[in-house]
Amino acid sequence: MELLKVYAALLRRKWIFLQAVLFFTVGACVLALVLPKRYQATAKLSVESSSAELSILGEMDLGEMASSLSGSSDDMQTKISLAQMRPVLDEVVWRLQLRDTDGELLVAEKLLVPGIDGELLAQPYVEITQAQGTNILLFTANANTPELSALLADTIVTVYLEVTMDTAKQDTRDALKFVQSELDKLQSEFDVALQRVSEALRAEQVIDLDAETKAAVGRASSLVGEIVTADAEMADLQAQIRQIQRGNDAESVALVSPGSIATNIQVRELRGKLTEVRLSRQSQLLDKTPKHPDILDLDRQIASIEAEITLALREQHELDPAVEGLQVQYAGLLMRRGELVSAVQSTVAEAGTFPEKGRKLAELQLTADATETIYKSLLEQQYQIAVAEAMTVSDMKSVEPAKAPDRAAEPKLLVYLVLGGIVGIGMGFGLVFLLEYVDDSITSGDDIRLAWALPVLGLVPAYKLKGPTQLIHGLPPTDPLFESYRAIRNSIAFAGVDSPIDILTVTSSIPGEGKSTFCTNLAICLANDGKRVVVVDCDLRRPTQHKSFPTLGNDRGVSSVLSQTMLLADAVQSTPIANLAILTSGPLPNNPGRLVESLRLRQMLQELARSFDMVLVDAPPILAVGDALNLGRASKGTIIVVESGRTTRRMLSDLRGRIEGSGFEPIGIVLNKVDPRNSGYGNYRAYTRLYSQRQADVEGPRAKGA
Repeated sequence: MELLKVYAALLRRKWIFLQAVLFFTVGACVLALVLPKRYQATAKLSVESSSAELSILGEMDLGEMASSLSGSSDDMQTKISLAQMRPVLDEVVWRLQLRDTDGELLVAEKLLVPGIDGELLAQPYVEITQAQGTNILLFTANANTPELSALLADTIVTVYLEVTMDTAKQDTRDALKFVQSELDKLQSEFDVALQRVSEALRAEQVIDLDAETKAAVGRASSLVGEIVTADAEMADLQAQIRQIQRGNDAESVALVSPGSIATNIQVRELRGKLTEVRLSRQSQLLDKTPKHPDILDLDRQIASIEAEITLALREQHELDPAVEGLQVQYAGLLMRRGELVSAVQSTVAEAGTFPEKGRKLAELQLTADATETIYKSLLEQQYQIAVAEAMTVSDMKSVEPAKAPDRAAEPKLLVYLVLGGIVGIGMGFGLVFLLEYVDDSITSGDDIRLAWALPVLGLVPAYKLKGPTQLIHGLPPTDPLFESYRAIRNSIAFAGVDSPIDILTVTSSIPGEGKSTFCTNLAICLANDGKRVVVVDCDLRRPTQHKSFPTLGNDRGVSSVLSQTMLLADAVQSTPIANLAILTSGPLPNNPGRLVESLRLRQMLQELARSFDMVLVDAPPILAVGDALNLGRASKGTIIVVESGRTTRRMLSDLRGRIEGSGFEPIGIVLNKVDPRNSGYGNYRAYTRLYSQRQADVEGPRAKGA
C-alpha cells in the first residue's frame, strides 16, 4: 500500500486507531497497577579450587585424590545443572515452605519455570546463571516480597553448598566405613593370635628358634607382606573400578559427562539432534497445545532419541577401556596372590620338617605376624582416608549474600505504558488495514476504476448549508463547492465534443446517494452560465424535485403529460433562478414502469430538448428499479452518482452488469459527498477551511462519508 493510501486510511479510521492505542495503553497501565509486585534479589557463589588443600594432599602422596577433587571445578554448566536438580529444589521448597495459590507445596520445576501465571502472580522462582567472563554463579530469586526474595536466594545457595559437600565426602565415608569394619575383625584375630603364641611358648617352654626356622619364618613373612600388598592393590583397583562405574551409572540423557561427549561421536550427534528437536518443540508450543499432533510427534522423536542415547551410553560403559584395563590388572594381581598364597603354603609345609615344637610355634608366630602386618596396613589406610575426608572441601563458596531489594523489579509502569502504546499502535494499524481490506466502499477515483473503467467526471465534497434544501444558488460563483460543479460541467462538455449532449440522465445505484440534489445543483450551475436548463423528475415512485423550491408543486408534471391530461408547456414550472425550469413528476401513477418505457416519454424528452439547451433527467436508482435503464437509452448521456464511503465496489460491479446488459454506456461517474479530511484529496482541505469562513448561510464542512 502506498504511503498516501496509508495516510488516507488512517485519516478515515483515525478514531479506531486512537481507540486501539488508548485501550492498550490504559490496559497496560491498569495491568501494571493491578499485578502483584515482584522483587528480585541475587546471591553470588564463587567457583575456585583450594590451593592449600591440593598442596597438603600432594605432600601426603594423595595427589591422585587431590586431582579427582579438583577435576570438575571449571565445568560451570555442569554446576549450574547440578544446582537445578530436584533434590536441591525440593529441599529449598521444604525449608521455606513455599506454597502455590492452592496451599500445596510448590513443585520443584516451578522454582525454575514458573510459567506465565507464576510470573503474573509473582510466585517465587529462581534463575541460575554465570556472570559473564567470570567463575561466579548468580542465584537470582524472584518473590512477591523483598524479604522472601533475599531469603530464597540465600537458602538455595546454602542448600547447594551442603549437597555438594555431602556428595564430595560420600566416597571417602564409604571407604572409611569399610576399613573400620575390617580393622575391627583384624583386631580380634590379632589378639587371638598373640594369645596362642603366648600360650604355646609357656606350654612348650620355647625361648628361641634356630637359624633355619628364622629364615623360613622370614621368607613366609615376606610372602605374607606381598600378599598384603597385593590385597591393598586389589582393593585400590576395586575402588577405582567402582568409582568409574558410579560415574558411568550417573551418566544419563539429562547429564552426559564431557568425556563421553568428546569421545563418543554417536552420543554427541544424538545430543545435537535432541537439542534441535526440543528447540523445535518449544517454538511450536507458542502456537500449539501439548496435545497437538505435531507436538506429540516431536515428543515421540525426543523419546526415541533419548532411548538411543541411553543405549549408546550403555554400550560405551560395557566396553569402557579404562574398566577393562583395571579388570586385567586385578586379574593379574589375583593370580599373583594365588601364587603367593601357594608359596606361603609351601613354606609352611617346609616348616613341617622342623621339630614339632618349633613348627607349631613358627606357625602361630607366622599367623600373628601376618595379622599384625595387615592390621598396620589398614591403620595407615584409615589415617589417609580420614585426612582426605577432613581435607575434602567444596570448590565453591558464597562471596556475596542476597540483599533485600528496595523497590520492585516488576511490573514497571513506564515499561508497561511503552509496551502498551507499542502494542496499541500495532493493533491500531492492524485494525485499520483489516477494515480497509474488508471494506470495499468507494472513497476515491482509484476505487471506482477498480470496479469500472469509467471516467470520473468530478468530485463533490460533503457539505451542509443552512435552509431546507442543499442547493448552491445562494453561493458566490467563486465558492469551492460551486467550482466543483463547474468542473463537472466542463467534464460533461468534453464528453460531448463529437456529439453534444442535450439530454442527460442522472442516476445512482441505491437511494440516498444525493443524485437528486446533485442534479438540481448541476442545473443551477449550467443556468448560471446562461444556458436554458430544465430538470425532469422521472422518479415516479419517490419524487423529490418539487421540494427543491417552495414555489413548486407536484399537482402536475411528467405523469400528467404522459397521460395526456396536460400539455407539456403547461406542466413545466419556472423557478426563482433565471434560465432554470423544472418538470416535476406529477401525481404518482399506478404503473410508473410502463409510463417510463412508453414512446411518449421519449417524445417528451425530445420536445424538451428542442426548447431548452440542456435536459437533466432525475432517474430512479438502477439497483432499486429498472426505470433508469430505459431513461439512459432514451438520453444522449448518463451520469452515475456514487456516494463516497457508502457505495461499494460490489454494488458498482452489479450496476455495471445491468447497464452493460441494457446496451448503453454512461459518460462518467461523479463521486459525491467526499470528506476532504478522510479521502486523501489534499485539495479539498482548502475547501474545508473556506467552508468555515463562508457567509452566514454556511455552517461549515461536515463529513458525511464513511
